[in-house]
Amino acid sequence: MLSSARQVQLLVGLLFVVGFGAAAYKHFFLGFPLLASETETVWQLEGRIVFEPGEGPVEVRLNLPDGNAARRVVSSDFASPGFDYEEIVEDGVWLGRWKAERASGTQVIYIRSQSYFADTAEEAERPLSKPMTVNLDDALKVSAEALLKDLDQTVSQENALKILRKLNRPGDSRVATLLRDNSSPAKRTQIAGQLLTMAGYSVQHVRGIFLDDKARSQSIYNFLEVSLGDKKILLDARENASIPWDRVILLQRGDEPLLEVFGGNNSRTTFATTKVQRAAFTSAVEAAGHAKNPLIDFSIYSLPLSEQNTFKLLLVMPLGALVVVILRNLVGIRTSGTFMPVLIALTFLQTSLITGLMLFIIVVGVGLVMRSYLSSLNLLLVPRIASVLVFVIIIYGAIGVMSTKMGWQGGLKVTFFPMIILSWTIERMSILWDESGPHEVMIEGFGSLLTASLAYLLMSNSFVADTVFLYPELLLVLLGVIIAIGTYSGYRLSDLRRFEPMERH
Repeated sequence: MLSSARQVQLLVGLLFVVGFGAAAYKHFFLGFPLLASETETVWQLEGRIVFEPGEGPVEVRLNLPDGNAARRVVSSDFASPGFDYEEIVEDGVWLGRWKAERASGTQVIYIRSQSYFADTAEEAERPLSKPMTVNLDDALKVSAEALLKDLDQTVSQENALKILRKLNRPGDSRVATLLRDNSSPAKRTQIAGQLLTMAGYSVQHVRGIFLDDKARSQSIYNFLEVSLGDKKILLDARENASIPWDRVILLQRGDEPLLEVFGGNNSRTTFATTKVQRAAFTSAVEAAGHAKNPLIDFSIYSLPLSEQNTFKLLLVMPLGALVVVILRNLVGIRTSGTFMPVLIALTFLQTSLITGLMLFIIVVGVGLVMRSYLSSLNLLLVPRIASVLVFVIIIYGAIGVMSTKMGWQGGLKVTFFPMIILSWTIERMSILWDESGPHEVMIEGFGSLLTASLAYLLMSNSFVADTVFLYPELLLVLLGVIIAIGTYSGYRLSDLRRFEPMERH
């Protein structure tokens, strides 16, 4: 059986690991920002499929945009009146399929998606799905080998770009032989892939669109996806350059068709792109929700916005509790009640610090005067507390009316104070006054206001509040700190002053 001290150590360690681990997972894998103020470039993609249907049933298949480790899909939707839509996977290809028993007139299907890029590099999490193989006749293979003859055989991005530059060298007879007077982008990309494959690279032919802002009709470009062991790069055979992953959205890999229409003709598809700036936090939450991530699906982010705002306020209360624990257990400041300062700090969030302090002192001061009169009546406890509550409400009304007449609207904020808590505070301070005198009341009252003020400063800090809302699992770390402080039984800072005379002697 473990001792209580050992159990506390294990519990605190577990809370730290789970809390920091969950926060790190959300940041590094789900793309959550460190600051709520960070913004993200979100790309909106719209695809448009147009075709003429025949007399019978119609089926349309579109190769949906392929993902990479950098791209996060925020949302996707489809507009296809009269068609039944479903997503299918055939031979490892993700397809959107629309079916209708009958259609007439020119048909238009829209696909829309929003996505952003959490990183600009894609790690090689999986091998290439459809790597190219050398498919050149003997004459072309001789020209290819001659072109590669004087190159370094090391597989690297620099050497891959050298091969592309050789292929784009004008006037080279070997290049002319390979291209056979056909220098179209598709042909050049195909030959470049063959050369890289012969040089020992794992290469895959892919097609996609460049992300350009406000582009109404995007052309589909040919690229080469090249594996370099620990990462993948995207090469453009026309530009002799490596293309960042956040500049393109891939639509096809290998020889898979982009669009197939069964029961129709004259089909064509166009794409348009535009970008918007959005809060990085919002994009990360929607992307994780779109991916059905359970950490987000079963969290406060799945609640309606109004309830999220409520929880955003509640999540900062443990910060105030931490301040109370530190000041009471480590510093030795006395307060009126254990967590009354937290509730008062929560009220300060609504009233502002200075206004809240003024209203608190007025209400408690007048309440103590009225409570002293009740003491002379020798009332029982419950009627006395109820009478104090009525007095507090009367004080609220008086402050509200008088402040309005004086043109000070801040007095109306007195209603934010929890009247039950103030009633108990007045009762507690009055009893302390009778038992220990006004000096002890001043000490507890000052300690309560100091603690509430420090808790307010922490709870009202936008960076701290946003961090807790972004990563509520850090409350587990906070709980671990509180539990660790709960086991401390040594001297508090105030004890140093108490025992100072003993040190002199």
